[in-house]
Amino acid sequence: MTNDVARLARDWPGKGEVGASVSHPAIWHMLDVAACAELLIADHSAFAALTEAQKRAFVVLAALHDVGKISETFRALLQEGRAGRYRHWKLSDVLLTQILDSDLSEAFGGETHARAELYAAVSGHHGGPERSSQFRELHRRRRAIGGPAEQAARDWLSLLLALLPGGTLAGIDQAAARRLSWVLSGLTVAADWVASNQEWFPATSPNITPPEYLALARSRAADAIESAGLSAAAANCEPNGRALTGLPELRPMQVAAADTPLPDGPALALIEDTTGAGKTEAALILAHRMIVSGRARGLFFALPTMATANAMFGRLTKAALRLFSECPAVALVHGRAGLHSGFRELVGASDDPTPEPGCARWLADDRRRALLAEIGVGTIDQVLLGVLPTRFATLRLFGVTDRIMIVDEAHAYDPYMRRQLETLLRMHAFQGGSAIVMTATLPLDLRQRYADAFCAGLGRPAEALDHTAYPAFTVVGADTRTSPIQVASGTRRTVRAERLKCAEEAIERLLAGAEAGAACLWVRNAVDDAIDTVGLLRARGCEARLLHARFALGDRLQHEHDLLERFGPSGSARAGQVLVATQVVEASLDLDFDVMVSDLAPIGALIQRAGRLWRHLDRRPASRRPVTEPVLSVLAPDPDDVVDPHWLHAVLDHGAHVYRHADQWRTARALFDAGSIRTPDGLRDLIEAVHGLDRPDVPEALAHAELEAEGVASAEAALALQNVVRPEDGYLHGTGASVWSDEKFPTRLGEEQQTLVLARRQGAQLEPWCRADTPARAWALSEVRCSRWRVLGELPSQDDPAIAAAKADWPKGKRDHVILCAVAEDGRITDGLRYDRTRGLAFSATMREPGDLNVNIGGFRRCAGGWRP
Repeated sequence: MTNDVARLARDWPGKGEVGASVSHPAIWHMLDVAACAELLIADHSAFAALTEAQKRAFVVLAALHDVGKISETFRALLQEGRAGRYRHWKLSDVLLTQILDSDLSEAFGGETHARAELYAAVSGHHGGPERSSQFRELHRRRRAIGGPAEQAARDWLSLLLALLPGGTLAGIDQAAARRLSWVLSGLTVAADWVASNQEWFPATSPNITPPEYLALARSRAADAIESAGLSAAAANCEPNGRALTGLPELRPMQVAAADTPLPDGPALALIEDTTGAGKTEAALILAHRMIVSGRARGLFFALPTMATANAMFGRLTKAALRLFSECPAVALVHGRAGLHSGFRELVGASDDPTPEPGCARWLADDRRRALLAEIGVGTIDQVLLGVLPTRFATLRLFGVTDRIMIVDEAHAYDPYMRRQLETLLRMHAFQGGSAIVMTATLPLDLRQRYADAFCAGLGRPAEALDHTAYPAFTVVGADTRTSPIQVASGTRRTVRAERLKCAEEAIERLLAGAEAGAACLWVRNAVDDAIDTVGLLRARGCEARLLHARFALGDRLQHEHDLLERFGPSGSARAGQVLVATQVVEASLDLDFDVMVSDLAPIGALIQRAGRLWRHLDRRPASRRPVTEPVLSVLAPDPDDVVDPHWLHAVLDHGAHVYRHADQWRTARALFDAGSIRTPDGLRDLIEAVHGLDRPDVPEALAHAELEAEGVASAEAALALQNVVRPEDGYLHGTGASVWSDEKFPTRLGEEQQTLVLARRQGAQLEPWCRADTPARAWALSEVRCSRWRVLGELPSQDDPAIAAAKADWPKGKRDHVILCAVAEDGRITDGLRYDRTRGLAFSATMREPGDLNVNIGGFRRCAGGWRP
């Protein structure tokens, strides 16, 4: 080991405690990252078009991410605990652009502007780009580095190029560099996070030669990548569609997914079919074909809610070993994944020698890292954060770009989320990724927008998708192919629709159905209305059950389990039972009812709700039902009698405020004119009558409300376009040169939510409302969220000694923003706030005596028939 190399390793520490006697040299850490990057870049689809020499250059650049640690500022921080003005990654960018670029240009070639884009990608490995163009600022940063450190950095680059020779950036112009900068940033973050694990890469003495250490780093990296769950499992190339899905016979959409020729390169598939037609299995068949063809190394299933993600997780876990010939990593990715018992069982299971899917703890411990699993299931928010200027967004992109992205319920998003999804599809295609979009009720205009966005990422215009066939299978890519699909056996049906004029009619319909032995459901638009309805039914002698989103998580999970036992596919003791629920039953729970009442809602929601009516005819055929036909009874005012803007309030209570009135009126007009929901033949006409470009004008009384709603929708879409990154501008400029926390750029708009944690008193102390195997999990299961404005002024003081003591061990952010609520034995939290296991969180206005509906609010009197002036 020469004196110069020994000095590099000794003089510039990289990892370790302040003042520690043993520190991991900065150059050793950079070799650790290079060794990890070599493995991570090897088969990643986003880098597939690069030559081996170009990949080697990218590995060198990833290694140089921490070259700013070769600086006087960082050495003072690590050795003396003296923080300087500049963090090391800001100094990395200066060293790369101002000091080392001439040497890198000579070694790698390529265009100056292209290299600048790539430098920003690797130096921004702490969450965002750190580029300054101001002369004085650059001068101050160079002073922070120090002259001796600049020379040491040059020496290190010379040594690194000798250790990792043969790289080139020739052939990568600025446009290509901008495209690759997103995934190069993600590669650097992933490699850095693995290499920063001191269990896998312990502090090592500087007294070995660089070639010896590089060999050691490569050995450690192989083990670390395996332990982190990042070793790619091989796809199972053998099974056909039946073997892959476990189905005895494929349905028409699944046959199309198995047999339709795919275009060369990235592709977007649009699967439009009814509920129960096997869209999920079709998506898995198609995703498997795409993986086998080399378009990706895994898949990510993006769903609208945590509940739908949880439901899908079990299905994909069972399919994992059919999709892959080795045990793949399977991850559940959302904010409460750690509370899912099935996922907890998988975490660490990869350490078990039995051939079962698992998820390494390193992946499971962070939602961003979890996107690197071969099979991911989560909320769509987790991938939308990849196209918002949030910290470490590129790690999310690095994961999902190498996955077939499957977006389910693609119709279920508001204008703000749709614009984000369009950007995500554009980014995915821009990086060479392929995607599948699944839906039962997608408007034609929105279908075209998704295709346009994907094709924009490919740099080509989309063809007009003007076909109206339903069901349909469309593949968009280098060319576009659309196939009308035969109707799957058992999915053709007609649900008669009828209008109920008032809430009392709905109550009587449920009571009559229960008396006849039917399993009955009323889907209400608002939680408060659902709570009131259960109170009224119980006052009439009906022991109705309740499900909504304002239960503590542990209670809600228990209620869902009990409801599946009663109303699920194999449910028992369902005769004469009544459930009142909100939108939570639309998609996430596999429930089956004989009689259904629903508040008026947009047509897509009503179609989803009707999918829970006479659902499992193979288990409960018509001859065994206590009613003669499936009927969707909709509580709605007359669409031909609209005399004022309060048209909906005449019948609906709080639920009149949930959806756009124009969508509600068009739904009522289309549905009651049709008289039924005919699946699949009539779905397209119903959807277009409400959401299509040629939809009818609303009555004059609702025109102003529609204009206001359209203005809000336009503002939301504009805000999304302002927030999202610009893929074609690259990592440096496409983020606006700055990144923020996830909270700064939310994936969803809406009322601000307040998290409450419920507790019960045990003597002078508080314990979690729900019980679990650990205190942390028990507190998490005791959380409930509600509208922040609804609870302002009703929250208990957090200065209560018992509350302060219970929160003492919580993380500071949780202590500051989460409200701990002690629930008395009678359910009281404060005068205006109560909690009950059977009713959930309720406000004083919704915890009246059962049947007491004579309340005057805002000039309207609530009575059994609804709101009256």
